[in-house]
Amino acid sequence: MSMKKILLSTAILSMMALLLSCGGQESDDNTEVTIEREIPVKVMIANQSTEEFVKTYTGTIEGKKQAVIYSKIAEAVDIVHVKEGDIVKPKQVIVSLDNYGASSSYQQTLSLFKNAEKNFNKMAYLYEEGAVSESQYDEAKTDYEVSKASWEAAGKLVNIQTPIKGTVTSLLVSKGDYISAGQEIATIATIDTLRVKFGVNEKDINHVKEGSKVNLVVSSLNLTTTGIVNTVAKSADPFTRSYQVEAFLINSENIFSPGMFIRIEIIMDVLENVITVPRKAVLNLDGKDMIYTVKNGKARLKGVSLGVDLSGRVIINSGLNAGDTLVTLGQDYLEDNIKVKITSVETGE
Repeated sequence: MSMKKILLSTAILSMMALLLSCGGQESDDNTEVTIEREIPVKVMIANQSTEEFVKTYTGTIEGKKQAVIYSKIAEAVDIVHVKEGDIVKPKQVIVSLDNYGASSSYQQTLSLFKNAEKNFNKMAYLYEEGAVSESQYDEAKTDYEVSKASWEAAGKLVNIQTPIKGTVTSLLVSKGDYISAGQEIATIATIDTLRVKFGVNEKDINHVKEGSKVNLVVSSLNLTTTGIVNTVAKSADPFTRSYQVEAFLINSENIFSPGMFIRIEIIMDVLENVITVPRKAVLNLDGKDMIYTVKNGKARLKGVSLGVDLSGRVIINSGLNAGDTLVTLGQDYLEDNIKVKITSVETGE
């Protein structure tokens, strides 16, 4: 037999022996090897803290003294004497309407007044000379006074004045506009001190007292300041069933303006030594409020009793103790007693 055939036969025999050896042996270990998975979670350490229970209402900023001015006649705007931001004095003319317009009657009353004035001056001279009787003089005087009052009244209709000192915070007309009777023209307000009016429901009104502080939030300016409650209505509005509250806001730097939308935050209660958690950490399972804590590397499902909601956080009345490790992210994928891997820890403060 050639050497090549001998080597080939030897290789085949070796492979057969190996196959027989593998097939003939049984494993002594028949148990399955199971690798327990770990669910990644974020957690927080529960702590006690002092929390403010706040209710939020909405309102609009107004001047402490404020006058909204309307036109009393329908007429065209002739002159606008002011602009927004101007400071005006009482009885200052801010808008003049066309005094030749058909609705104003200004020119007609002016003509009557001039005639009455001329006649009165003549009758006064004649009366002093004894040329006319006292009754004739009195009649001329009365006609003069009536026509003067009519002319002045017509003048106020076309020359629109502000009744108070303040700042022009709103100006709604321009030269050439034709305005209707009852149309709003402008708003004049004092702005060094502003006021906020808002309605509070019956359940909360007992927490609002005259002289108490409220937080005022102006989102458009990203600013929060403090206001002082000035008045609280003794009875509810019959239509809204809410109680009208007025708070004052000091505006010495002229940051805020009448017309701004504002949120009013009222501190209803101060809650001491309470545990608060993110509202999203609480699960509702079969109608029950539940949380997951972590102990010895495993998730523990626990029932809790909830208290007051605090803007995204909620007070835990029972079921969670200070120092417990609460799952805040990843809880939707957990089961009781499953192994977890903590990826980050925050302190619940």
